[in-house]
Amino acid sequence: VYVSSEMNPYVGHPNPMQEEQELFRKGLLGEAALPLEAEVLKNPDNAEGSRLLGVTHAENDDDQQAIAAMLHAQEANPTNLEVLLALGVSHTNELEQEKH
Repeated sequence: VYVSSEMNPYVGHPNPMQEEQELFRKGLLGEAALPLEAEVLKNPDNAEGSRLLGVTHAENDDDQQAIAAMLHAQEANPTNLEVLLALGVSHTNELEQEKH
């Protein structure tokens, strides 16, 4: 289950996906998840928003959140190969962490 941030300054933002792209370009990966969370809250069927949220969490080594976001993306678009690949990678990372 995905756990959203309680204090998200991007909720209500007119274009959170654009804001995320800017933060991602600046290398602010931790912050980049917030506008994506706002996007997914605003548009729950946005598979791309959920996928990007998962990718952002994976880049931040938060595979549990990445998996939760990717599962949401998969529900919205079950045939997206990028989502399936990212899910596989994050699940593998979780297994590796459990071994250590």
